[in-house]
Amino acid sequence: MTTALKTPREITSRDEAESLLARIGDSMVALVKVFEDETRLVKAGKIAAATQLTPEKTELAAHYLREIEILKANAPYISRTVPSLIDELRRAHAAFRDILALNLKVVATAQSVAESVVRGAAEEATRRAAPKRYSADGRAGARPASRPVIVSRSS
Repeated sequence: MTTALKTPREITSRDEAESLLARIGDSMVALVKVFEDETRLVKAGKIAAATQLTPEKTELAAHYLREIEILKANAPYISRTVPSLIDELRRAHAAFRDILALNLKVVATAQSVAESVVRGAAEEATRRAAPKRYSADGRAGARPASRPVIVSRSS
């Protein structure tokens, strides 16, 4: 089953251009709030609470991207019609990118820490389960392959 691609609607008036840019600005503000909340929660170690923001973040991002597609499709007209608002949007978007970069850095760090903890737990479990034996030539026995570790997400 294929989905027909929608062509972004054409902007034909100054009011429509201003309204589109205002909606994009509102979307950025809403996304920034969610990113800041997520960053705060991850920094506080409240990963489960941070993951609760995913549906809202996904919906807001999809809306933002749809509006950006309309902007791109109408860029020449909008740039001529409201150049000062385009400059303002560019500055806001630069700040938005900085906030997003911080969020991605914090989330990546949390993911790396979580992976290290799980890897360490798996290595420790393997080490403890390894038999304490020696081979015929007096060397320690071969280390067994890593065993899987199960992590409970309920805590």
